[in-house]
Amino acid sequence: MSEPLKVFITYSHRDKAAKNTLIDRLAVMRQQGLIKIWHDNEILPGDRWYEDISKNLADSDILLYLVSASSLASENCNEELADALDINVKVIPIILEDCDWQNHQLGCIEALPDKGKPINEWQPESKGWQNVVDGIRIVVGEIQSHIKSPPHITDEEIGILAYWALQLGNFLMMLGQMDKAIEAYSRAIEHNPSDTTAYTNRGIAYINNGEQDLAIADYNKAIDLNSDDDTAYNNRGAVYLSKGVYDRAIEDFSKAIALNPDYTGAYNNRGIAYYGIGAYDLAIEDHNKAIELNSDDASAYNNRGNAYHSAGVYDRAIEDLDKAIELNPINASAYNNRGNAYVSKGVYDRAIEDFNKAIALNPVDASAHSNRGNAYRDKGEPDRAIEDYNKAIELNPDYATAYNNRGNAYSDKGTYNRAIADFDRATELNPNYVRAYYNRGSTYYDKGEVVCAIADYSKVIDLNPNYAVAYYNRGEAWLRLRKWNKAKTDLTVARSRGVDIIKTFCNDYQNVEEFEKRHDVNLPEDIAAMLTQQ
Repeated sequence: MSEPLKVFITYSHRDKAAKNTLIDRLAVMRQQGLIKIWHDNEILPGDRWYEDISKNLADSDILLYLVSASSLASENCNEELADALDINVKVIPIILEDCDWQNHQLGCIEALPDKGKPINEWQPESKGWQNVVDGIRIVVGEIQSHIKSPPHITDEEIGILAYWALQLGNFLMMLGQMDKAIEAYSRAIEHNPSDTTAYTNRGIAYINNGEQDLAIADYNKAIDLNSDDDTAYNNRGAVYLSKGVYDRAIEDFSKAIALNPDYTGAYNNRGIAYYGIGAYDLAIEDHNKAIELNSDDASAYNNRGNAYHSAGVYDRAIEDLDKAIELNPINASAYNNRGNAYVSKGVYDRAIEDFNKAIALNPVDASAHSNRGNAYRDKGEPDRAIEDYNKAIELNPDYATAYNNRGNAYSDKGTYNRAIADFDRATELNPNYVRAYYNRGSTYYDKGEVVCAIADYSKVIDLNPNYAVAYYNRGEAWLRLRKWNKAKTDLTVARSRGVDIIKTFCNDYQNVEEFEKRHDVNLPEDIAAMLTQQ
């Protein structure tokens, strides 16, 4: 029988309870003679603690690093990690809680529990601990097997193993088997820790697996190894883009472009990031460059069309989306986007045709159903709209936009309680959803619950102090409560921010007298004058 492997545990003393739990969980492996555990509680009075730790670490086969915010900040824990890596001790990070470990030196080491899911997020936590034990048992078995049959591999053979592990990863990723691809890339990295391609490709596999932070950690490593790797910058930017961290994404795309001025994909991606922060002119410039470099890039036309649409240049948007569809007739997204442009132009039947095509190409696209609902609603068919919003929500129960849109349709029908329930759900899913708060406020106002309306308009203004029409609506609501000073302040702010308060008021009321009669109030003369045509 093989000698038990020596396991060294490094941890922050704030995590002492977790260390004790781990030791208890490893009891069976200790009883089976697979491992012996050492941690600093083994130091006896009178021992030279630093020398004792160093000696036991040097004799260890495995370092278990209990990862928490405290251990990452611990000088001792990080020194022990560095020593272990220097002497090729097998390091296994055990993630106790959410912390910045992916950007730490540990970020490029396979962690436990599975996929780095922190122990405190497992329900119950005992499942997470057992996952850790199972992982340690696998590593112990691999090390024991290696000890029994130590390989004699030349550097050339190691290079060949790294190459074929990389190719296997590429093949598995092409087949869509991301977990196995990640394992293969990890083997390639184990054989050749300086292979930037393996880190970059594993990052792609992590993205496809929805593990964005692990992808960023791999791109960080690739860039550390080669600061001129334009692909790694572009790919890391793409992860930040998908996370909505637009400033970091723009920095990475700009770096990729500086390294490779003809990098079409980086221009296209940076344009999307500029679009995300509302810089439509800059987005259009980047998509222009992408199209200049590749005039057959359907995605660049699609993205530029979106930018023109958001900038209010609807005909140019439709021209670009026509081109995107010409280049790629099965691009459901382009039909969906062109449908939105037609909605903005008020050409609802053409919009519905495009949404029908998008749905035919991709029946599970919740956004196309929701957008077609918008076209039906704007066309004056709220029941047809609600059918589409229902389908969007069926396809994606966490689709806040669809709840908001359905709330608008119910509000149009005067079904205020159903509308408010949908706006509640939209703001629950997205607590910063300004438009949903605004729509709920308007529904409360129409329902006669003025205090609730004011609360929602105030929330809108807190989230977006430049939302001018919210000041007008809150001002009008204050009038109904006879809070004259507050009303006058909000109406003045709205007017200073470009709202034609007289026109807006007259859209709902023929004149001040109608407002007063409908709501049983008498407006002060100065406020009445603010709302009266001169």
